[in-house]
Amino acid sequence: MKRYLFSLLALSFVVTSCLYAQSYSSTKKQAADAFAELDGKGPARPASTPKASKKGKTGVSAPNVDAEMAILKGTGYGSGVKAAKMAALGELSNSIVASIKAVSSLSQKEKNGKYTETLKNDIQINSAVFLKGVGFTTPKKTRNGTEITAFMTSEAVIGTIKYLLSTLPDNLDALEPIKYDRTLTTIYLAFSLLHSVSQRDVPQKAKFLKILVAVKKEIEKMATHGSIFFTSDKEGLKSTIKINGKEYKINKKIFLKPGKHNFCVKSVGYKKLKGNLYVSKGDKRYVKLILIPENIQKTEVFVQVLSKVRVVDDVEKALLDFGIIPSRNRELPHSIVVTLKGSTVTVDKYRKYILEMDLHTFKNGQKYKITHYEHKPFFVTSQTEAAEIRKQTKKVVLAVVKKFFSSIDVSDFLSQ
Repeated sequence: MKRYLFSLLALSFVVTSCLYAQSYSSTKKQAADAFAELDGKGPARPASTPKASKKGKTGVSAPNVDAEMAILKGTGYGSGVKAAKMAALGELSNSIVASIKAVSSLSQKEKNGKYTETLKNDIQINSAVFLKGVGFTTPKKTRNGTEITAFMTSEAVIGTIKYLLSTLPDNLDALEPIKYDRTLTTIYLAFSLLHSVSQRDVPQKAKFLKILVAVKKEIEKMATHGSIFFTSDKEGLKSTIKINGKEYKINKKIFLKPGKHNFCVKSVGYKKLKGNLYVSKGDKRYVKLILIPENIQKTEVFVQVLSKVRVVDDVEKALLDFGIIPSRNRELPHSIVVTLKGSTVTVDKYRKYILEMDLHTFKNGQKYKITHYEHKPFFVTSQTEAAEIRKQTKKVVLAVVKKFFSSIDVSDFLSQ
């Protein structure tokens, strides 16, 4: 039966939208509110920044004396003002990334400077988006072309950090995995910018760094790992889950590195549940455990499976786990009828196959409980039709049978 477990779990996987968001959301809010304290304006909001002109200019021109007071700066040259400003922004981003390289614990991905190079490129490409309140010196003609220095004061840096925090998603679990890298860039940039600010400008700098670290860790987990959440419909159930030998509790978010993992579930009064699962980066899975009682009095039950695809043997094996001994004797007081129907719709050279299943249980001749399941349509060709229909039918019937009998009181059903 183990080879069917993965298929069974696959039908139980759903994306969660709010089970895991509380920790990250509260941490993010704490960070945003903490930085808002720096200027006493209440909850953080995007820092104001001058709009770009139609010619593509960014930032503001400022007297050169202001640049002398800056804590971050970068000088660029170009054939014109626009080109010089973009070059200056690029150099400014280099000075920011230099701060990242000085913090060894910044990123799990940082190896031989490869990630910081990626981050530098991200900052350069999105400088006008990421950096708020950047000032520019008055353009100056030199032998190398137009010279402009881009700079950021302490105030501009703090304003940018607050803006970056405001752009972080409210719920990481609702974020598409493809957007994780952009989110990481945002928090790494905020982290490195804070390092560039002096203790005099931010007296509680250590406190704010600690807060940003908490946010960064939450984002890194989701960006570099997958997560899984095991739960059960059995109230008060005490279960432990071992994944690759490490023990966890159910009803708790578990982060796993991408790859194949084996697990074993132990619950008092229920049989052990073993299986394998594959986790990808950014996965967010919710698994409802289908547990089978350990000690069930075995009872003969009339079982009938109506299906064009032969799956009666598979159904009977699954029922044995629940103490149900399949029989062909129609005179027995308990009976189970499984009906599988399939229909097709032809689309070009493909056929869309729709599979439906009904499971009816009878106790002492009276209907006990029933269920109806419609499987999502799948496409087949003339070459794959027979094998694919057999595969999907077998997977569906096993999943529904196990889920159904784990959700009812089997002892009550089998009683006289």
